[in-house]
Amino acid sequence: MDFDPFDSAHWDDPYPVYRELRDQDTLHQAPRAQAFCVTRFEEAAEVFKQPELFSSRLGFDVLVRERWTQVGLGDVLEMLRFLVRARINPLALRGAPESIISSDPPNHGPLRLTVNRGFTPRRVSAWEPRVRELCETYVAGLENVEGFDVVERLAHPLPMTIIAELLGVDADRIGDFRRWSNGLISTLTSSDRSASPREMLANGGELLEYLRTVVERRRRDPGDDLISVLVDPRQGDTLDTQAVLLFATILLVAGNETTTNAIGNSVQLLLDHPDVLDRVAADPSLIPAVVEESVRLESPFRLMPRVATEDTTLRNTRIPAGSQVLVMIGAANRDERRFADPERFDLERDTRGHLAFGHGIHFCLGASLARLEARVALETLVPLLQNRVVHAPGAVRADSYFTRGFAALEVRQRALTAAA
Repeated sequence: MDFDPFDSAHWDDPYPVYRELRDQDTLHQAPRAQAFCVTRFEEAAEVFKQPELFSSRLGFDVLVRERWTQVGLGDVLEMLRFLVRARINPLALRGAPESIISSDPPNHGPLRLTVNRGFTPRRVSAWEPRVRELCETYVAGLENVEGFDVVERLAHPLPMTIIAELLGVDADRIGDFRRWSNGLISTLTSSDRSASPREMLANGGELLEYLRTVVERRRRDPGDDLISVLVDPRQGDTLDTQAVLLFATILLVAGNETTTNAIGNSVQLLLDHPDVLDRVAADPSLIPAVVEESVRLESPFRLMPRVATEDTTLRNTRIPAGSQVLVMIGAANRDERRFADPERFDLERDTRGHLAFGHGIHFCLGASLARLEARVALETLVPLLQNRVVHAPGAVRADSYFTRGFAALEVRQRALTAAA
């Protein structure tokens, strides 16, 4: 079977292909992508649990290497501007910089221990009143409107605002944060692999330049925000400026995408299953189960990249050192060897152990915050979804090989849609 995870042909509905891959291949070698694709649950978890064999640090290169090598003469000015803004010395670069998602043991443990101070259960739970306040603001006045875009009105602005406030950035820059995040994801992971990297360089440079001013301000005058937690020596070990910039960028992009996609995908599943929606409307205590089953069934990230550090084998398949290994999360979470009747949206399912938030040492640091935001968002939205359906022309999937979610998700009153 000829499968290329970077080809958009199957992005809208990848699941029939995923099933075929799981049935045909223990490990699928995709020649055009030059990668091994892991589509079964057990093998995916095994890769995640062995960072010494499957490196995250090298895996980070998978996301940026192609775009970085596409920098041409016409991009030189933007590249120089990026290096100046980011204060990067190109002569000092030695591969991908280390971050929370691109580090391996032994460096990963101390780094994670430091940044985890910003995501303690107490800190995360303290955000619930603010999350609820924002959700109620975003949906105000929607009760009687004919239709609205769930992504535009709530799924996108909610995590973006929370992350910005979590980092302690200026409220009037949230619009810039959204532009920077969207620009980076679009340039790095869209179906247009020939696009110039100028947008990525421009967005990345502006983001890093702004974040650096915030970091320097917090070093002088720390507060209670996450950046202060990472740079204030009175709170424990600190990170250098580059490490803080990388972490903040990852949180902005990955944290935003995870929650936005989780909310949008959950709404789509509920509207596609009106009997389940009716149950949830009658019993909101089911909403945490909706969140877990939704992220299993429609995982916010399609894949996670790793690179083999040495010659190894996985289920009798030889993987040479240096090979790209793509853990296909969306496929593994629908593996019938792990989840019975995996295509069914089942709120009674035991979803423990699903891979939507990763597994092993790189389990998503912000998973508890993403779950909180998705839960409160659905508690707010479910009453508004009664007697509504997805308006197909207004349901647009995000163009990305890396993430799975909606760029737009319009819902309309059922009677209006039927009349149309």
